[in-house]
Amino acid sequence: MRVVILGGGYSGLICALRLARRTRGQVAVTLVSASPWFVDRIRLHERAAGSEPVKRELAEMVAGTGITLKIGRVTRIEPRGEIILGDERLPFEQLVVALGSQVDVNAVPGVREHAFTLEAASAGALAERLPAIAARNGRLVVIGGGLTGIEGASELAEAHPGLQVTLLSSGDLGGDLSETGRAHLRRGLGRLGVTLEQAQVQRLQAGSVELGDRSLSFDACVWAGGFVVPEIVRQSGLPVNARGQVLVDPYLRALGHENIHVVGDAAFVVEPPSLIPMGCKTAVPMGTYVGESLAQLSRGQGSEPFDYLNLGFCLSLGRRDGIIQFYGKDGSPLRWVFSGRLGAWIKEAVCRGVVGTLAAERLGLCISAWRKTGRKLSPEVAQQRRLAA
Repeated sequence: MRVVILGGGYSGLICALRLARRTRGQVAVTLVSASPWFVDRIRLHERAAGSEPVKRELAEMVAGTGITLKIGRVTRIEPRGEIILGDERLPFEQLVVALGSQVDVNAVPGVREHAFTLEAASAGALAERLPAIAARNGRLVVIGGGLTGIEGASELAEAHPGLQVTLLSSGDLGGDLSETGRAHLRRGLGRLGVTLEQAQVQRLQAGSVELGDRSLSFDACVWAGGFVVPEIVRQSGLPVNARGQVLVDPYLRALGHENIHVVGDAAFVVEPPSLIPMGCKTAVPMGTYVGESLAQLSRGQGSEPFDYLNLGFCLSLGRRDGIIQFYGKDGSPLRWVFSGRLGAWIKEAVCRGVVGTLAAERLGLCISAWRKTGRKLSPEVAQQRRLAA
């Protein structure tokens, strides 16, 4: 069986490693990545603050596993069984789309031209500019009240005390946190000197954010206002939603395409109540699940639907503060949180654990695990969904 996996991020890499390990050469596994380097995305706000990232080559991370690594940018996905990679055509019997997401720089006019993002290249460019801006007490505006914007604003404010940092959000900040978590969030941002603003951004100009009835000047701007899936996925003809995420069934197969699995940020499970948030915490379980499912398929075995229980999330507020927010089984935030230095320590342990999980998988150790809801599909319903897909 020939399996092609598109994307060398968290989900694509763990999927390739698990599949190769479970099949031991009985399946031809090809991993395709646009870059030869593994990007640890959950640390890109640290990169923007000036820290030097640990460089990891994908070739080293898959060495000795039997995985064929191809570096290049996919120009077309042919769902009927072929990938176009430059001048090369890669046939497949099973395809895994793990292309992740990217910052939506087209959401508001002027973002592409006048804002940095917390993507790898842009974060590096921002890191070079900020020291000079901070030295003259310049203003940095971070737009986006989600986890990316909060972590970015706090990290940059802590790394550059002379910087005037404003965090601009269109809605209530920390909406996914409990009251205890929101209170700590505001205290933490206040301690770092981050000014909070709530307004709807109309457009970005050179040096200013237009807010309808007023404008906000800046020396640098970071856009963290949402994510979309790479356009190549939408162009493939697979069924997608407004963000470009592929609509998948409970087995993470693209609707209407049983030989195409989609994992990580590029996937949207259409069956309620299986709302799976974007992020590393879901990318690794999804990639692990599909790697295991394809290994079972190669042996003529079936698999259970993907099952994931969202237990909460962790949020850094610089290097010495953080929030660990827990969720109940109904998806609502619990009142109590871990915060302060303990929260920062747990957050750091989680970040290290992600890379550690990938390294362990390569060595034959299965430490990727997640909580499940325990819901089961009856054989009749499972068969109906397979036929519908």
